Amino acid sequence: MGGMSMFHLLLVNFSKVTSEKVQNICSQSADFVLYESNSLEKAVSFCKQIKIHCVLLMPDPDFIYAKRFMTFLRKFPTSIHTPVILLSSQIAHILQVIPQWNFIEIFMLPLSKEKEQELAHLVNFYHTLFQQTKDFTSRLCQISTAKGIYSFPYEDILFIEIVMKKAIFHLRTKEVVFTMPLYKIRETMQSSYMVQTHRSFIVNLSNISYLDKTKNPWELSFFNSDQHAYVSRGYKKQFLSAISSLFSND
Repeated sequence: MGGMSMFHLLLVNFSKVTSEKVQNICSQSADFVLYESNSLEKAVSFCKQIKIHCVLLMPDPDFIYAKRFMTFLRKFPTSIHTPVILLSSQIAHILQVIPQWNFIEIFMLPLSKEKEQELAHLVNFYHTLFQQTKDFTSRLCQISTAKGIYSFPYEDILFIEIVMKKAIFHLRTKEVVFTMPLYKIRETMQSSYMVQTHRSFIVNLSNISYLDKTKNPWELSFFNSDQHAYVSRGYKKQFLSAISSLFSND
């Protein structure tokens, strides 16, 4: 899943200040994906649904919504250590932030040319850190739900099957079921071994023991399991290409 190595930035603008310069800085690389929100509810929703790697926060004048968002951010398990860049024209906002939260960098508005360059360098620095750590995070699958965050190694996943609105994770030793659509599963996957083979299946290429091309659709078997997944006609070319490119590089 190539898109899973993208660097996700969230611009939360509770102020009435235009964010065009900041938007441009956050769009400087093809690896950057910028999400934007001017409401607390939407900002929180983004953080719950997507792994955000860096937050740029432009507070409201009274710092009410900004404080609520920061409180959420530092309590939510996947964003406790997410770096935050605060952009504000008010000294009072800085005094609010410094005693309460960590992993925060501060830029005073309006941005001078020099400060724009510093901000761009900082965003690039966080991007570099992300690139250096993504290989580690790609070993662990994390599923975030309303009840909590579930983690398990990618190597334990045989395949994922979608039945109705349920996502069944067929693991080596058990099955885990989540209420989650296929597109959400695809967004979660951060391993190049996880490939969609059917409208209802995502498989782990590294755990396939046999491909039976005599059956229609093609049938996949897995090591130490009697479970099967399938490759439908529309995904055959993509599947074969993924196997060929992946294992030729090993």
